[in-house]
Amino acid sequence: MEKSSAECNAFQPLLCRVRWVLVSPTHAGNVGASARAIATMGFSRLLVAAPEDPALIDDPQVQTLSAGALEHLTEMRNTASLEEALFGTRLQLAFTARPREFEPPRRTLVEAAHELANALCQEGQDEVALVFGPERAGLSNADLMRCSRVCGLDVNPAFSSLNLSQAVQVAAYVLRDALRAASRAPAAPARTDGLGRPTAKPAAHEQVEGLHAHLMRVAEQVGALDPQAPGRMDDRLRRLWTRAGVWEDEAQMLRGVLTAIERKLL
Repeated sequence: MEKSSAECNAFQPLLCRVRWVLVSPTHAGNVGASARAIATMGFSRLLVAAPEDPALIDDPQVQTLSAGALEHLTEMRNTASLEEALFGTRLQLAFTARPREFEPPRRTLVEAAHELANALCQEGQDEVALVFGPERAGLSNADLMRCSRVCGLDVNPAFSSLNLSQAVQVAAYVLRDALRAASRAPAAPARTDGLGRPTAKPAAHEQVEGLHAHLMRVAEQVGALDPQAPGRMDDRLRRLWTRAGVWEDEAQMLRGVLTAIERKLL
């Protein structure tokens, strides 16, 4: 129970700016149970990206396993792709059970939760997303690299099999706790990672994706990328974006340079 209406007014808007994204789930029951998991923690937005069966969210098991949670969600819908589900977000946390050769910066769940909470408590209406992969194989490398952070849960290595909705429940509990703590804290100091620029903002997901696609295209045009033998340029660039962090004005500047190169090639 929330302790006061003032606290609720500060806390609830933060919960509403969190997206929970299930990528290509195969079991309707997991979608319903995940809806229940986030609703019990006060979250309200569940997106199913690239479902194998577009009718999955209408399966009766979703209603049954949600235990009435659907009435508490302001949004549950399919999106055609993970790209669409992440559009407009500033931070994206991917969950995976295994380390990859190319992956975004790795965080513990507690570290990631506090990073997401602090981002949501900054001025503005930025949104964040938590991304979970299919039950059988987890997130693909490509989908993992579309996120800005990656997290693996600290589980028993001798029996690490965690149901999708259970993972969602654990993450929802920890993030709720971090958001409550952040909403009670004094106003965050001005960002220093923007080099003292008060209006500096991290680039949105679609801005980074646009820069990435633009650079890949220009690399091919100038002969630095052979489309028949691309190697790992795509993965290495995505690792660079997530490691360095890209700001809006930096993305605009780099795209301006790329556009100038393209004009010279005409």
